[in-house]
Amino acid sequence: MNRSLKISQAFSGAAESYDQHAFVQNFVAQKLARTILDQKKSSLGTVLEIGSGTGILSTHLVSHAEHYVLTDISFELLQKAREKVRGDSIIPIVVNGEHPCFSASFDVIVSNLVLHWFQDAKAALTGLAACLKPGGTLYLSALGNNTFHEWRTIHSVVDASCGVLDFISFGQLKDWLPLFGERHVEEDWVVTTPANTLQFLHGLKAIGASTPHSGHKPLPYGTFKKIMDLYDENPTTSFQVLYGIYQKPEKIREE
Repeated sequence: MNRSLKISQAFSGAAESYDQHAFVQNFVAQKLARTILDQKKSSLGTVLEIGSGTGILSTHLVSHAEHYVLTDISFELLQKAREKVRGDSIIPIVVNGEHPCFSASFDVIVSNLVLHWFQDAKAALTGLAACLKPGGTLYLSALGNNTFHEWRTIHSVVDASCGVLDFISFGQLKDWLPLFGERHVEEDWVVTTPANTLQFLHGLKAIGASTPHSGHKPLPYGTFKKIMDLYDENPTTSFQVLYGIYQKPEKIREE
């Protein structure tokens, strides 16, 4: 099965449980929205959101936009977002955000914790920047490569492969934002303390985030039981959150 389809199906299956378990997504969305609204004192103009989920970020921004294009790879999540996010300015579209099909027509593009699902995040950022009007701004949050380091370390201790996605590093995000224009990246950390391994994994499945990286095979029960026992000794999960801002120049310099 196509990987994009697997991801879409996983998120669609989590549409009913997503909001109850999206604690980190909520926290990050609130911080990202504050940054956007602090910088954009007037109207946001025409906004494109990539990977809206159930509208966690959209609810903070839609009233400040003239037009708000709400997109997600999952029709079911997009329906949930449309129920929550009200207004005549909203245009919901099912779109794979890694391959945006828009012209350079947006004043602002936003994306909350979506970039790590793309197979080629660098190319995706280039494509999103191309959708900005001259002078437009891209705001995004992404999980950094130190996310889930506790879970990864335990797998390493028992010499087992880990299915966690390969998140991007601080340096990669900064380097992958287009060279022309202003770029800024900063880091934050969010730490959660689930009761045990089962609650940790259930939380991921409940938000549709249980799809492992390509090629990962399930571990033997005995190996996974060792991992569970070690994690349960100190059930802590760290999220390295990267915030990136790119402003497209009003005019590209001609060399």
